Amino acid sequence: MSKSYAPKLKRSLRQTQLLPGAGFTLIELLVTIAIISILAAILMPVFAQARDKARSATCQSNLKQIGLAFQMYCTDYDETYPCNPSWKGKLDPYVGNKEAYKCPSRAELYPTLWYYGQGYNIGCSSVSPAVPGFNGVNAAAVVNPADKILVAEWGAPVTGAGGCNAGPPCGPTGLLSGGSTSYWAVCRVHSGGSNLLFGDSHVSWLRPEAYHSTTDHIDASGNPIASGSGGVTSVPESTWRKYWDTSYGGI
Repeated sequence: MSKSYAPKLKRSLRQTQLLPGAGFTLIELLVTIAIISILAAILMPVFAQARDKARSATCQSNLKQIGLAFQMYCTDYDETYPCNPSWKGKLDPYVGNKEAYKCPSRAELYPTLWYYGQGYNIGCSSVSPAVPGFNGVNAAAVVNPADKILVAEWGAPVTGAGGCNAGPPCGPTGLLSGGSTSYWAVCRVHSGGSNLLFGDSHVSWLRPEAYHSTTDHIDASGNPIASGSGGVTSVPESTWRKYWDTSYGGI
């Protein structure tokens, strides 16, 4: 490179660096940051929803595995469902892995509180006529098994209390059987609802307002807390019997 050309090249580079638009101004940077923030605010709920759907799908898969375990148990025990207490312990040889009792949206219950989280429909004897659940019932006696809740996501938030045995909204409040049973411990862990395993082994997502009540959750004493304003309201008896009473065939 000649000596006469070198100063011209330096001046050209200096001028290029000073040209307008060669870099971001402060205003442009602020606008870019604002646009990114707006996009993040729009997309974050979408990502959260997608994550919850993925967790719900895993939960449903686990419940289906539990449903298969019930089927195998019934095959080995004269078509009779396991008796409570310790129904999960009776299913263990058929489940194979306690991970099946795990819902990704309630990771706080595992591994130490694995026996909570899913409530076995044990029915309710405090009403007339009494509500037979699946507890020790012969499969042939179950009317419309596709409508009957076998296992529901259940239990108090964080602790899972009352989340071993479930039942219709006609039972007493509070925590029963040493804290393992609640008739009101509905869950809303997946988009305001929860996954349910039915007597024919299919799994569906429903809001508690469809099969139980307007309960949002139970408090530490097992008392139901309403979702929204007002008190807790149960679904009509014909509705909750359709889902919980294994002898009920409807009107």
